[in-house]
Amino acid sequence: MIKSNTSAFLSRIFKGVKFPVFFVFISLMFWQCVSPPDFLGGDLLPADDIFRVNTDTTFQLSVYTSPYDSINTAGFGTAVVGETFDPIFGRSRASFLTQLLLPSANHSWGTNPVIDSVFLYLQLSDKLGEEPIHFGVYELIDSIATGIAYNGLGNIEHLVGTAEIGATLLAYSGAEKTLKIPIDHEWVKSKLILAAQEDTTIMSTQEAFLKHLPGIYVAPKNTFSTYAKGMYYFEYTNVASKLSVYYSNDEQDEDATTSLTFSYVFSANGSARFNHFQHDFSVADPDLAVKFNSPETEQDSVVYVKGLGASRGMIILEDMYDWADRMPMAINRAELQIELEDHAAMPADTLLSQLFIYTLRDGKPADLIDRYDEANFGGNYSKSKKLYSFNITYHLQSLLNDPEQSNIIYIEPRNASIRADGAVLRSGVHSSRMKLIITYTNF
Repeated sequence: MIKSNTSAFLSRIFKGVKFPVFFVFISLMFWQCVSPPDFLGGDLLPADDIFRVNTDTTFQLSVYTSPYDSINTAGFGTAVVGETFDPIFGRSRASFLTQLLLPSANHSWGTNPVIDSVFLYLQLSDKLGEEPIHFGVYELIDSIATGIAYNGLGNIEHLVGTAEIGATLLAYSGAEKTLKIPIDHEWVKSKLILAAQEDTTIMSTQEAFLKHLPGIYVAPKNTFSTYAKGMYYFEYTNVASKLSVYYSNDEQDEDATTSLTFSYVFSANGSARFNHFQHDFSVADPDLAVKFNSPETEQDSVVYVKGLGASRGMIILEDMYDWADRMPMAINRAELQIELEDHAAMPADTLLSQLFIYTLRDGKPADLIDRYDEANFGGNYSKSKKLYSFNITYHLQSLLNDPEQSNIIYIEPRNASIRADGAVLRSGVHSSRMKLIITYTNF
């Protein structure tokens, strides 16, 4: 009778429960009845080592918004031109300087060359915003060179002439894949054609040509007076990006229906070039503007990051030395979690999809060890979790093994040397603070 009642009781409890769920439940019940040393090999371990894997979320982080001293933009693959203007970061402006190269030496313009048209072509690869932009082109008055780490935030007045040698007739908003900037005919005639006819050595070698024309500067002509975005990214190494001169001469067939063409080109390896950025934080909304701070000042509840060398986060691993005193231990996983602040002044289309972290060695950016495991390094924004996360397991273990290393990590938008995106993140003192979640094993 007792057996029958027990069966009926269990039937009522597990009515409608699928077998796999039932099996897991029963297994857990049996597990609770087995003392830990009874599992395979458990009798070989000291009792204190059975549960030695721990998780810690109390690691203290101090986070500050830091300005950039410099950002190396030399040898870019993407040329950046445009402006952004928002209430947090103010105005950011991007432009670029580049050499023009000869596609071949000793080109002859022929007898009585007549210019039909001249255009600088740039192939669009991406854009941020769609604010129409007017572009201007200027001649370089001093040389730039390959192999030099040009600071994209440095002064360029000594390199760029003031006379405009080309400009867009209509504002460009990225609707066309190719940006086409008309170049002044008189400048082309005197600088590129007549000069080369009077001195044939100009077209004899790349070196001779670059002494004659160091290069060009391409910049936006807009100055937004209201909040707007018009930042354009051009595929510099695309063969369609070039400066083309269309002309005719006396040697041309009288029945010819098309112009002769000679194009000055860009080269991935041969052309010296660098992007240039300017930031004016003073025009931001005073109540919303980015606030720079440092370890000598009080932490803010948020940290501001923006590309093009505008601002980055400085994360100090404050508890690193206390943890080093606990050694030896093995870090099983160290996950840095960073939440995006809900900021009304950041429009939805500026959501930063990726962050990047690094350290400094001898004053230069250096990858964390974990970066070499790219698939697990992290940095992408998770919409479901509403945060960014990084795996810094190896980096933290390295710091614990050698506490004399720097305990500072820098955070910025991924591809910050070409991307104009920005974000406001939660810091180490926010109510939903930036966290370092450590799973570790004591020895």
